[in-house]
Amino acid sequence: MLGASRTSLETVREVLANNPGDAELGEQLLAIATLLASESTLRGSLGDPGSAAAQRIAIVDSLLAGKVSAVALNLAKEVVSRRWSSGRDLVEAFGTLGAEALFIQAEADGRLDAVQNQLFDFSRAVAANGELQLVLGNPAVPGAERSAVVGSLVEGRVEPETFVLLKDAVSNPRGRRLDDALTELVELAAVRRRELLAQVRAAVELSSEQSERLATVLARVYGQPVQIQQILDPTVVGGVSVTINDEVIDGTTVHRLEQARRLLVGGQG
Repeated sequence: MLGASRTSLETVREVLANNPGDAELGEQLLAIATLLASESTLRGSLGDPGSAAAQRIAIVDSLLAGKVSAVALNLAKEVVSRRWSSGRDLVEAFGTLGAEALFIQAEADGRLDAVQNQLFDFSRAVAANGELQLVLGNPAVPGAERSAVVGSLVEGRVEPETFVLLKDAVSNPRGRRLDDALTELVELAAVRRRELLAQVRAAVELSSEQSERLATVLARVYGQPVQIQQILDPTVVGGVSVTINDEVIDGTTVHRLEQARRLLVGGQG
């Protein structure tokens, strides 16, 4: 998000933080996001900056009153009263708020760490299983079927918030690739924990000492705590590749060899 949408999102996130609601709030906000993603006319009406805010609020009131909690309804009104650069940003805002509401609930119960780790583990399991990717990431497979697959894999094995978020990510992609949706969730959880998330790719697992040393160095560079999440990648010949906020710090042997190759090719020109 950029410009007006980014400002609006920060404002409504503050509203959510001051009115965290109950366990149902997150699911209700995610359901609103899915509804808007599937209804282009409604999305256009609620995301139209040229219409009066009171008009957009009235639409939400007529649509959701009595169907969601008072907290969810008031938050939805707050969201549509703000300015969004596109209808897609409006959908993303409701999705982000839904996930954040679930993270707030988990944090209150001391389970946010577990939720974040479970989301990350599931994302890596999908990335490593081609058959699972084809099923869960295939829009031709009905959402209910994709959700059922997730249920068979994780129900009873993960925190309730993790279960809700995983089912939503696979059954209601809202224009996102599955891997992107899962990455976004892990990053949102890290933000909630007031940490930066560093995804570290290496051919072999880092030792605890190496991981802690890397986290310390990165925290010094970025000025805030950094959480290390390791991804084993046999294509990384040596060293590590670190990704933070879409910034890649590539210290792998493959990268250094590629740099050398480019210098040689350039020198021959």
